[in-house]
Amino acid sequence: MGDPFKKVQRGDRLRIPAGTFNTFIDAAKDFRNRTQNVARQRQLDLPQTGIILVKNGTADDLERFHVLGIDRPIFTPGESLFSFQDQIAVVGITPTEDDHLGRFLVLQEPLRSGMIGRACVSGVTPVRLNVLDEEHDWADIEDGETDSLKTDTAGSAFVLWKEPPSGGYGGSGYGYGYGYYGSLRWALVRIGNLSDGDQWGTI
Repeated sequence: MGDPFKKVQRGDRLRIPAGTFNTFIDAAKDFRNRTQNVARQRQLDLPQTGIILVKNGTADDLERFHVLGIDRPIFTPGESLFSFQDQIAVVGITPTEDDHLGRFLVLQEPLRSGMIGRACVSGVTPVRLNVLDEEHDWADIEDGETDSLKTDTAGSAFVLWKEPPSGGYGGSGYGYGYGYYGSLRWALVRIGNLSDGDQWGTI
């Protein structure tokens, strides 16, 4: 019996035995099934956490816990549907009140301009606050600022804890990581909330 997978030369008359053709079909079906299984497995393994990837779309190198407004996905469905589905990753820019109230994230690592890193879009994270009123329990982006959120009577970040007015570390004027940062205070906030001002019903 001849080799069913013997290659042909240019110009040879093509004859495909039934067994060879059926083997090709089986191989194609196997490839299709394995590809679909991988896609399903990727979907199952995709971590649905509050940490996503962000590209620093500003011109500045930013420190850990700086704030960026969410501009768009890095890959839109029109550019690459597979990349859009396979990895949640967005471009972050300097936030504005017109476009980014409730649409922001907090960096979880230092990030140079144009680079990609991790950021918190939902959940609890440290961040600096511009405390406008001690009675404020909520915070959201501050127009044109990447180094902090500002407090308010409503917002998408609930303030779990913030430094006391004295700073708690011996006063203001300390550098990054040591309490005050200029006039700002360190806090713990929970991102991804409906504030009192945004609720449309009660349970």
